[in-house]
Amino acid sequence: MLMPITNHELPEIMVIDILLRLPVKSLMRFRCVCKSWCSSFQTSEFITNHKNKNLNLLLMLHDEVPYFSLLSTEAKIKEYGEPEVEFNLKVKENIHMLDFDQLTVSGPCNGLLCVHDNYSIILWNPSTREVKVLPESTISRPPATDDTYFGFVGFGFDRNSNDYKVLRCVNNCVLEEDGFAVLEFIYQIDLYSLRTDSWREIAHPDVFVYDPYLFNAYINGIYYWEAMGDDGDLILSFDMVEEVFSTLSLPNFGMSKAECSWCIASFNEALATIVHPRIGMEKCYDIWILNGYSWTKQLTIGPILGVEMPLGFWKNGELFLESENHKLVMFDPCTGQLRDFGIYMSQDSTQQLVVYAESIVSIRGSLEYEANITREVQVQKSTLRRPLIIRMLASTITWG
Repeated sequence: MLMPITNHELPEIMVIDILLRLPVKSLMRFRCVCKSWCSSFQTSEFITNHKNKNLNLLLMLHDEVPYFSLLSTEAKIKEYGEPEVEFNLKVKENIHMLDFDQLTVSGPCNGLLCVHDNYSIILWNPSTREVKVLPESTISRPPATDDTYFGFVGFGFDRNSNDYKVLRCVNNCVLEEDGFAVLEFIYQIDLYSLRTDSWREIAHPDVFVYDPYLFNAYINGIYYWEAMGDDGDLILSFDMVEEVFSTLSLPNFGMSKAECSWCIASFNEALATIVHPRIGMEKCYDIWILNGYSWTKQLTIGPILGVEMPLGFWKNGELFLESENHKLVMFDPCTGQLRDFGIYMSQDSTQQLVVYAESIVSIRGSLEYEANITREVQVQKSTLRRPLIIRMLASTITWG
């Protein structure tokens, strides 16, 4: 890689090593230093070896229209006698996607997000602010179709062909003669390739996928959804390399379906199920981890008072939840503390918390403003307000 000539040149290998450690925001600025740097940042070798993969949080909220809040994480060195670092979250930016009536994220995958509603899909790199609007499909629909909209969506990476793929279930609706009542649904599966920028049809799985807008997960080349088959609840998976669907049985939760709620999530790069009773003021959360083809109960968190539903995990296994008063809270299983960050969530609407790593992966798209995406920076006070900490006994955590 050619470097700009200076009076005191650093060895090329040292320059590359420095660049690989920089955050994405800095690399985006340094693209203007020279053409060779700009082109080198997009090579597969540089992208693979990029070491600064800061984790970020996106919270989907809903006012009059849905939008994302980009949450910034910050740490403050405490005074003598206190823990060394205090962790806090605050809203950094509100991101509005004006062409969408609702927002749902599939992924993330290598820092990329697949954002969609019932009729549109985009790929988005929130770190580089690049957007790729996926083209219309040329796949033929059944001749009797009166309406078509998207059901469940998946997004991932095919490491063999170095290609990003989007899978979507297309619901073709056939109406009665009155034009209102649904006579039949005819399902199709469309598979998109970023490398060819085209769609093709593959076989549809013989299962029903639950609410496609929450609790799906992408882990190591495989996408997972909550589903139901002939014998009850299960997990549907799709392998991005082999392009085949498979099903997984659930662990034995020790409770009936009527007694518990369950969801799937990514936990330390492994598939996890989070299980908790449906009723009760206090809730215990069992975390089951998939090891190969078998489930292991990793830990039990709780009982926790004043929380509603789990939203996902953070870096070291901390569990994000929505509280009863609709705030974003986080439980730390190491300290037994429940933190309230003072961030209110939307009531009576679907919530989604997305954890993604910064990435310089290019999707050969356009800039955000060209896709009607706007960002509103939130002004914050200069002082760090300590989050409310609810002390809990360490005995509330049972490792299984």
